Amino acid sequence: MTAPSTEIIPHVMLNLAVMLFFAKIFGELVEKYLRQPEVLGELIAGIILSPFAFGPLFGFELFTGSPIPVSPEIDLIANIGVILLLFLVGVETDIEKFVKFGFVGGLVGAAGIILPFILGYLTILFMYTGPHVHETALFVGAMMTATSVGITARVLQDIGKLNTEEGTTILSAAVIDDVLGIIVLAIVIALTVSREGGVESGIGSIGLIILKAVVFWLVLIYIGLKFSDQISKFLHLFRNPGSQLAIAISIGLIVSYLANLVGLAMIIGAYAAGLALSASAHKEFLAQRLRPIYEFLVPIFFVVMGMLVDVKKIPTIAELGVVIVIFAILGKYIGCFIAAHIGGFNRIGSNRIGIGMIPRGEVGLIVAYYGLSYGAINQDIYVISVVMSFVTTMITPVLLKRTFTSPVSGWEGKGLLARK
Repeated sequence: MTAPSTEIIPHVMLNLAVMLFFAKIFGELVEKYLRQPEVLGELIAGIILSPFAFGPLFGFELFTGSPIPVSPEIDLIANIGVILLLFLVGVETDIEKFVKFGFVGGLVGAAGIILPFILGYLTILFMYTGPHVHETALFVGAMMTATSVGITARVLQDIGKLNTEEGTTILSAAVIDDVLGIIVLAIVIALTVSREGGVESGIGSIGLIILKAVVFWLVLIYIGLKFSDQISKFLHLFRNPGSQLAIAISIGLIVSYLANLVGLAMIIGAYAAGLALSASAHKEFLAQRLRPIYEFLVPIFFVVMGMLVDVKKIPTIAELGVVIVIFAILGKYIGCFIAAHIGGFNRIGSNRIGIGMIPRGEVGLIVAYYGLSYGAINQDIYVISVVMSFVTTMITPVLLKRTFTSPVSGWEGKGLLARK
């Protein structure tokens, strides 16, 4: 039983070395010559190292037993990376601004779900000729509702705009969007399963999922804000700074697990845990100590994001794929722009928020993964989802950075709802 481990571990170590090397090389090139965030270079590195491209030359073979074409070991490390990213983003978030812009964030998050879902659903109904049209339309709609907190958070960190009014609103909206998106996903799964179990079982599952999600989120945020001093005192019990860091990370991992346990994405739990710790006296200490771990694990996640793209299949699904990608961009941008403007942002701020909510990233792929697992979508739709996630992820760093070149604040507090 030990032989496979002794063979796999050195191979994984070499894979990680190659991924980090390419991520940092292309990250530096993109930042130096294109003046764009490093994350863009990391995604390009992933395309090059993809098992569908030049990956086999560097030891990245195609895994055919799973929708994710990379090895389970690398996929696991990538998931740890994105959990750490959201945990750190939560720790670095200005909790007072998060609460202040929570209402606007909720409005933006809700608007960012409704329009993309409708556009995705109708696109499949009118253009798709494959099996299970209704289920496919539901999953594509759900897939288009997602917003990648990880992608936008990384870009905002890279350009130093994480705690601006727009940055805080984008993060709160993206988290709320993900909570609502996961609920939509759970509802779609329940409706798909109800083909066999009946509509009543589907409706019962929907109600339970919504209840669990709302209770989990509200309770966790309340605990973090109410007991921040007690959390700090608990961490102070450990004299060794390394122990304090390890305990804080373990809190993030435990809350991520609990989020998964109630049917939510682990990244939502990680962000909520970080947000709770951001109110403690250990905020600056944790942010500083987490940074070296971040620089090691987070690039792995973004390289894996690039590795998911099979560029050879793109021509076969071009027409439907182009329509879905365009609607994915416009639906999210228009819905969030309008909601931000109603909530009190001017056109500059609304534009930043609309663009910041565009990327689908890992969340869109999670929805596609479940759709494939339940047999509701086929490989063509899965490829479209990967391309949509990749394109929306690729354009966001470029566009978002440009919107912040102007020093003008986007917050005026004069929206239709803000006046009341």
